[in-house]
Amino acid sequence: MKRLILFGAPGSGKGTMGDLIARDFGYAKISTGDILRAEIEQGSADGLRAKGIMDAGGLVPDDLVGELLRRRLLRGDLGESRGGYVMDGYPRTLVQAEALSAIACDSEKAIFIEVSETEAVERLLSRLTCSKCGAIYNLRNKPPREDGVCDLCRGEVGRRADDNEQSVRQRFRVYAERTLPVIEYYSRRGVLVRVDGNGAAAAVYARIKGLVA
Repeated sequence: MKRLILFGAPGSGKGTMGDLIARDFGYAKISTGDILRAEIEQGSADGLRAKGIMDAGGLVPDDLVGELLRRRLLRGDLGESRGGYVMDGYPRTLVQAEALSAIACDSEKAIFIEVSETEAVERLLSRLTCSKCGAIYNLRNKPPREDGVCDLCRGEVGRRADDNEQSVRQRFRVYAERTLPVIEYYSRRGVLVRVDGNGAAAAVYARIKGLVA
């Protein structure tokens, strides 16, 4: 099975690109963000532990993320995907990258979506998320048709608690310290491709689409 890894700073558009790849290429999308939010909504012990860290702008510890991801991969539905699976938001640390590399796959590619900090911060401060289904909107270019209401499930749409300027900039600091070494790790492995992530989502996807086999 093929494994595609999407990298980028908070606000680089990883989630949107992952959704488009899943739609067009039949890949299963594995998002640790979605997994964590599901645990938080369920009120599980793991979810409550993660929520406190995420609200403060930190990264959830490797052991917790790894365990939640392991449970997801053991669900057994990946074989139903046509192409493989796309990782959105994982790995974020070298420990996570090494753990993922230990899971066998037929081929692997890591796409680093490069975006300026200014652009990414503006995107995050404009981002809205459905509290029910997790659908993502943006006040600048993709608002919900009805203010505060999800187009898909009619759930409540609003800004995530961690999408405030202080938290966003803290996430950038954590990203620079802990995630950029992962980019170097995949570069050394010869599987990293860098893509300009600035501009409209359609333009960014056009750059990425040709890289997906």
